[in-house]
Amino acid sequence: MKLCYVLPEYDQSANTHFAYLTDFIKLIAKSEDVFLIIEKGQKPKEDWGCKNVQKLWFSFLPFRWCEMQWRLLYARFNGCSIFYIHYSFLAAMAASLTTLFYGGRIYYWNAGLPWKYKKSFWREWFENSTYRWIDFLVTGTEGLKREYAKHYDLPLDKIKVMPNWINLDGLKDKYRIGDSEELKQRLNIMPEQKVVLFIHRLSKRKGAHYLPEILKGLQDDNVVMVIVGDGPEGKAIKSQITSYNLQDMVRFVGLVPNAEIMQYFAMADVFIMPSEEEGFPHVLLESMAMGIPFVAFDVGGVKEMTPPEFKEYILSPGDVDGFIDKSRALLIHAGEKDVGMRWVQRFDINNVVELFNGMVKD
Repeated sequence: MKLCYVLPEYDQSANTHFAYLTDFIKLIAKSEDVFLIIEKGQKPKEDWGCKNVQKLWFSFLPFRWCEMQWRLLYARFNGCSIFYIHYSFLAAMAASLTTLFYGGRIYYWNAGLPWKYKKSFWREWFENSTYRWIDFLVTGTEGLKREYAKHYDLPLDKIKVMPNWINLDGLKDKYRIGDSEELKQRLNIMPEQKVVLFIHRLSKRKGAHYLPEILKGLQDDNVVMVIVGDGPEGKAIKSQITSYNLQDMVRFVGLVPNAEIMQYFAMADVFIMPSEEEGFPHVLLESMAMGIPFVAFDVGGVKEMTPPEFKEYILSPGDVDGFIDKSRALLIHAGEKDVGMRWVQRFDINNVVELFNGMVKD
């Protein structure tokens, strides 16, 4: 089987979730003939095992559209009959035109709650058309599958379920015990202080605007909130925290490359994810893999991807008081760390690659 995989972006020092796709592509390339197209960023210097690796030249949208169409046609003429596209509507639409005239099958990954947010008429038309023209939508959970079917009027048999993954073996290369202690010292966190960790884009979609209230609710619990990320809410969050006179209880780290992110999980006592929109969040896989308990809002596939023992820490969106109470409960008694560590093994990258291979060959 010859497979064309479209990667939206690649950067060796990436801090987005696209960084997790690298290991996945390398594993697929061990058993499949992979033609890789990278839409933005840089071409990898190392060999991923792909038979062909191409990087688009143009960033200006009309030129990028034409180039994407040309490269997809080139992949089709080189024998690729399966197109797997991660999140890029542009590539999915272009691939639809390729397969319309020259045959082939398209799998398009998308996981989130995009229907919650208003878009322009043309953007809505473009996205709705893409969902209809592809062969299969791929999303993270059965619950998300039903939601996509309802909101985009898609038949259920046109939607495949494939979870996100985590490279559990690869964690050994990203985490060393001494580094987390050194990181605490660098951030001026005292040994007796508890660490509440937030890693995400500082946007309302990711619940960043709740962070000042959560910190205020925990101000008597000897905690330090470590905030990793950047985004449009950053300035407002800092201002609100200052108005509460809690600036000494927070550390704004900014963007951190994916290769370094596990050190932050390693030093955390509790991970928090007050998101208003999620699909199948990779940060929760990382939290479980490191044995860090978490509190999150019940959005997207969050409840479906967590073990039964964690359900009481998955709260209704916007319940900030409950979020604070559950965070405090975990700070006092973290519970059994190995619950999440055992559960997350089902999402190991090797299991998901096997599922992927079976899906595209079906």
